[in-house]
Amino acid sequence: MNLRPFSKPASLVTPWVITADSAELLDQCAPSMSVQLDSARLIIPRQYLFYTNIPLANLPKSLRANLIHQRVQQASPFANVGSWVVQSDDSAQVWFWDAERIANRRGENPQLPQTLLPEPLLRQPQTDGFYLQTCLFGWDMQYWLSGELRHTRWTPSKPDARVQTDFVRQCGKTIQGVDWVELAPDLLSRPWSEKPFWTRETLTQEKIASKLIAAVLIAWACLELGLGFGTEIKSSWLAAQVAEKNEAMMDLVSQRDGALRQQEFNQAVSELVSTPSPLFLSAQVNQCLAKFDFALLDWQYQRGQLIVVLQKEGLDTRALIESCTSNPAFTDVRVEPGITPDQTRVLFSLPGAVSEEQNDAG
Repeated sequence: MNLRPFSKPASLVTPWVITADSAELLDQCAPSMSVQLDSARLIIPRQYLFYTNIPLANLPKSLRANLIHQRVQQASPFANVGSWVVQSDDSAQVWFWDAERIANRRGENPQLPQTLLPEPLLRQPQTDGFYLQTCLFGWDMQYWLSGELRHTRWTPSKPDARVQTDFVRQCGKTIQGVDWVELAPDLLSRPWSEKPFWTRETLTQEKIASKLIAAVLIAWACLELGLGFGTEIKSSWLAAQVAEKNEAMMDLVSQRDGALRQQEFNQAVSELVSTPSPLFLSAQVNQCLAKFDFALLDWQYQRGQLIVVLQKEGLDTRALIESCTSNPAFTDVRVEPGITPDQTRVLFSLPGAVSEEQNDAG
């Protein structure tokens, strides 16, 4: 298994390591294997770890956590056990340790990090074969198959051929054709079991995928609700704006109608005020016709025009027109024949008068 290099974090820290008597920084207890991690961790050396590989094939996923817990409790010699599980589709690789020892170390040194990390998680994982790994303290014999650690045994010193042969037989193999590979002591900057979130392997896990689908559905529902709510708000706002505009328009229409009615009223009043009185008209007509002898048959006034019907045989109409046109109260004076030969119609026009032609056209 080849791990892709991770981008270097902005800040790295030196991990702590559990030792036989206390806990020390890695660069103090193992300067040759010093490494900085992306977060504060307390490394549990291989010598304090137990390991088991638990088959999970054909087992429902809902039962796997309980099975792993039971197997660890059965295999552990400790009353209080801690563990680290790397689970795949067919098996679980489990490292476990004495949690009481860790608690005692924390009691002695409260500044120790809370996050624990087994040392093998900082070693490069392998694919198939037998490997000899240098540890912080001692050596570790490993048997890998299909990218999983099947068996492991720690020794305080480098194992000789007899110890290696015994380990091969423990793994159910024969010593013929076994080639041991000694691994470099380099440490990884982060556990190989922790993969970046945005990877295909992580995103396709059932637990992660279901959460992502649920998050997408919730986000979509919230977006739909937000858009619907926003549409309702905008519709309400537009309706209020339309109602306000209609109300303002109705006010303008009412004001216009009121102004028109006021204008008509003012015009009627003006006409009433400007209309000459009958007494004034009779005085002006009498002044114009005083020197003529006639009989007054009819008198009509309408819209600035006065019509007088006179009766006299041989009435001098020219002299009558000259006498009337000299009066400034009239703008025009006309004479027309009456119904009978001895009748004469005199038409007096006052300022603002409407002629009969205009009156007929209207």
